[in-house]
Amino acid sequence: MNQITKTICLLLFCCPGLYAAEVLERHIDVRFQQTPLKEALAVVAQKAGFEWSYNANIVDGTKRISLVANDWTVRETLYELLGDGYEFKSNGQYLILKKRKKPTEQLSGYIKDASGQRVANATIYDRRTLRATTTDSNGYYELRVKKSTEITVARLNYRDTIFPVTSTSPRFQKVDLQVDNTPMKRGLTLEENLQKAATQIERLFQISLEKWNALNVPDSLHRRYQVSFLPKLGTNHTLSGKVVNDWSLNILAGTSLGNRKVEIGGIGNFNRKNMTGVQVGGVFNELRGNADGLQIAGIYNRVGDTLQGIQVGGLVNIAHQTAGRAIQVAGMLNQAPSGETPIQIGGIGNRAAQISTVQVGGIYNHVSDTLRGIQVAGLINRAQQPTGQAIQIAGIVNRASGGKMLVQIGGISNRATRVSGLQMAGLNNSVDTIEGVQVAGLINRARKVKGVQFGLFNYAREVHGLQIGLLNRSGRRVLPFFNW
Repeated sequence: MNQITKTICLLLFCCPGLYAAEVLERHIDVRFQQTPLKEALAVVAQKAGFEWSYNANIVDGTKRISLVANDWTVRETLYELLGDGYEFKSNGQYLILKKRKKPTEQLSGYIKDASGQRVANATIYDRRTLRATTTDSNGYYELRVKKSTEITVARLNYRDTIFPVTSTSPRFQKVDLQVDNTPMKRGLTLEENLQKAATQIERLFQISLEKWNALNVPDSLHRRYQVSFLPKLGTNHTLSGKVVNDWSLNILAGTSLGNRKVEIGGIGNFNRKNMTGVQVGGVFNELRGNADGLQIAGIYNRVGDTLQGIQVGGLVNIAHQTAGRAIQVAGMLNQAPSGETPIQIGGIGNRAAQISTVQVGGIYNHVSDTLRGIQVAGLINRAQQPTGQAIQIAGIVNRASGGKMLVQIGGISNRATRVSGLQMAGLNNSVDTIEGVQVAGLINRARKVKGVQFGLFNYAREVHGLQIGLLNRSGRRVLPFFNW
């Protein structure tokens, strides 16, 4: 093995990292004092271990430059030496240098902290177009920008940095971030603190870039309108999940922080917080916050917090809670497990905490808290704590626990704690106290009757009125006994 071969092997063995890195990201130390540019470029190539490929006519080799660069990348060094009128492309161990034909719309540079360390996963976005990107492991970024705009650099635990860009601004911008020493607010719940420091993960279309944007850009942005094809593929770009829009058109599907007026999605809409106005989805609307307005979807609507408005779903409507002026209409099922819902109409069934007006289900209705209105079901109605004006009408069965029912009409049977009007069933009625009329094709049962029992068989422990039937039985009779 000759001396040259030994030297090359020794260099490769001692400095493996130098040649493993992409040429433009290799780190070098150089010091120039009134050095001719051609000579400086040769030193950079020698220090970084690559060979140049360029037309000497595009560079003023006699131009003298002064520069001190400690632990800079080749890219940083070349931008300082040549400016942004050139472009570079690496090819193996060669670096190709070309003159830029026209001004570039691309902004690039490095993000560092106060100690000089490069900052990875920082978010850089155009405040006007909302185009965004994140820095790579070397702190480097590239972003297409307008000729005149404002750029924001954001990173978790650092202060946001904002700088203007004009048609005369350098296309290569290095930014130093300052650590954010603002103490965490006291009195926040564990959930709020975790939300501040965690990534908001979208159910669909989630990638790493969205994760860092959610961490680095905690505040909401506002846009008058947006158009998107899919999440991230639209006028709000990768920051779509951080923007509240007034007018929104999602050709297939789109993500936003919220919407204030009208949102239309060919397939569906994702909203991470609140919606006011109108939201229309060809298949679905997925809303994590509050809805105040109208939601229409071909298959389902979901409100993660409070519904104050109308939900119309081809199959299903779901609201975490309602606030007194909510209406749900669905081809199959409506569900509102908390709060007060005036109206629910479902082709199959409805479930609600409170109903104040009407609940109509093709098969069943269920109220887990208070019924103050009317339940109408093809098969079954169930309610807790009906008020004195509540009515149940079912093809088969009505059940009411606690409270006072005004009317129960069931094709087969009724059961209630107290009825103050009419209880009528094809087979049997069962009630603790009836203050009115109890009518059954077969059996009436009551602990106390203040009115009339009319059936084939009537039973009551205490009667303040009449029993009319083939067989009547009572423990204590206050008025004269009638057995017709």
